[in-house]
Amino acid sequence: MDLVTIVAPHTPDLLESYRKGHSRSLLEAYQHLYAWLSLPPVPVRAIIAFSPGWQTRNIILLDDRTELESSEDYAGFGVSLRFDPPGDPFLASELIRLLKERNIPAAPGIHGIDHGTAVPLFFLNPTGEIPVVPVSQPLNQTRYVRVLGDVVRHLPLSGYGRIIVLLSGVWAQNEKMMAKGLTRDNLGDYRNRIVGLLTQETPIDPLTVPLQEIEQAAPPGKIRELHFLEGAGLSGGRLWGTEEGVGHFQTLASFGPVELAGKPEDPDRQQDVRRTDQIRGK
Repeated sequence: MDLVTIVAPHTPDLLESYRKGHSRSLLEAYQHLYAWLSLPPVPVRAIIAFSPGWQTRNIILLDDRTELESSEDYAGFGVSLRFDPPGDPFLASELIRLLKERNIPAAPGIHGIDHGTAVPLFFLNPTGEIPVVPVSQPLNQTRYVRVLGDVVRHLPLSGYGRIIVLLSGVWAQNEKMMAKGLTRDNLGDYRNRIVGLLTQETPIDPLTVPLQEIEQAAPPGKIRELHFLEGAGLSGGRLWGTEEGVGHFQTLASFGPVELAGKPEDPDRQQDVRRTDQIRGK
């Protein structure tokens, strides 16, 4: 069983561009990624969706229902999308169990499929047949996210197949900048830093992104996605495409496939978190 992690753009206007047949680099990038995932065809056991559209305080919740429904949590983009895939109660329960073993608060919850998951699924799971496990983002607890990454990387699953993880690829969404009609912003260094972290072969260190830059960029996931990648020990991502505008930046990148490692690392390793939570107030 292997793991592929995808850092996916999910702005709903991508669907409108697709519907109208507009030429757009991220649409082409999604097509290339889908073709790459399909050759050779590896059966996908499930998709774990870590969406910034579901944020919870001091706990990780997982939707463990057998059937999921779209929340349709967006409007004004000229397009609507219902994406109601099956769930995977066993995998959700297994993740909850493994997180609790690592002393991370985790429990079942109800959320469904928000646009942060529905948009990537439209391009990567067009039949809607692959089971999905929505996972909440814990506010103020980046340590929980790193442990989640480690738990996913070490899922005790065997056999021929694949687990896909969806992470948010929206790295800048400063609505104030976008609304002012500016012709340029000051996020250039931040964009370069994000691309560098996603593609570097050395281990990812989210602390190299200055807090001031994160606050300016206002990404919906507050770069928790980098903490997940760090916890999972993933680096050297393949960048399929980027898109930027004033106050806006999103990427499509993939990591893996890598084999699921099976046995988790020593939990004591998580004690050496470089006091990230205290330093950042997370």
